[in-house]
Amino acid sequence: MSRSKRHGFTLIELLVVIAIISMLIGMLLPAVQRAREAASRISCANNLKQIGLAMHMHHNDFDRLPPSRVYPTNVISPGSLVYEGGATWAVFILPYLEQENFYRLWNLNATYYDQVPAARQYNVKGYFCPTRRSSKDGFSVFGDTPPVSPAGYQNAAGGLADYAVVIDPTGTDSPTASGSGANGSFRLGSGMRFAEFTDGQSNTLLVGEKHVAKGREGYGWTDCSTYNGNYGSCSSRAAGRSYPLTTNPADTGWKFGSRHGSVVLFCFADGGVRTLAETINPATLELLGTRNDGQVVPDF
Repeated sequence: MSRSKRHGFTLIELLVVIAIISMLIGMLLPAVQRAREAASRISCANNLKQIGLAMHMHHNDFDRLPPSRVYPTNVISPGSLVYEGGATWAVFILPYLEQENFYRLWNLNATYYDQVPAARQYNVKGYFCPTRRSSKDGFSVFGDTPPVSPAGYQNAAGGLADYAVVIDPTGTDSPTASGSGANGSFRLGSGMRFAEFTDGQSNTLLVGEKHVAKGREGYGWTDCSTYNGNYGSCSSRAAGRSYPLTTNPADTGWKFGSRHGSVVLFCFADGGVRTLAETINPATLELLGTRNDGQVVPDF
């Protein structure tokens, strides 16, 4: 009676197969990562597109853009901090982002600190770039306390965002001794009209990806709550020679920036979303970050 022989892999053959599989995985991983980042960048660009569209819809309804932030004029809560900030642009455009229910929780005549926790503690998915983080990554952990606050005042945690509006190249959204503080697309108190964008909407930055140093997510003064009008530095940025772009996660500067490798996404005032290279000439960046300087913007 004949017996059939069993054939199996030798140790050498197994090692060769494992080596080949390892090589294939090594070749595929970068491609998978590139595809994932491409998808994240598309999602990020779409977020900016929706924010830009919401800004335009606000302008259609009110004949002006929302302000960068406001200080409440009628604080109704007993013992409220009258001179503290109220809401930011990120609150005013909520109805145009299908966030009407969340918007209704806000008392626009009260300070950020007087809002009910449900109004402060909500992350809008469209305010986050998936390359950096998601809306499930929590709220602010430090920096949302009034400048003059009672002893033991706790951080008033609030929602975050990966996008910021463009303010004056000097880095302020209100008048100062050195300038008007109103040459960017947004300012404190009242919104701009598109008629005031005399350089042209296609030549003016509106909203962009804000830089947050790695490990500093949720920390003021660069990433406190995006709804807190007390600290506009967390919901706005300047663009120019003093504030160049960055994609370096270790950079601790207050700038526009991204985690996309070498480019930063912006929505221009005309509603178009475009990428700017991290290496863009800072002088050109400043021209784009100014709505009314009357100068010709070179190719970028």
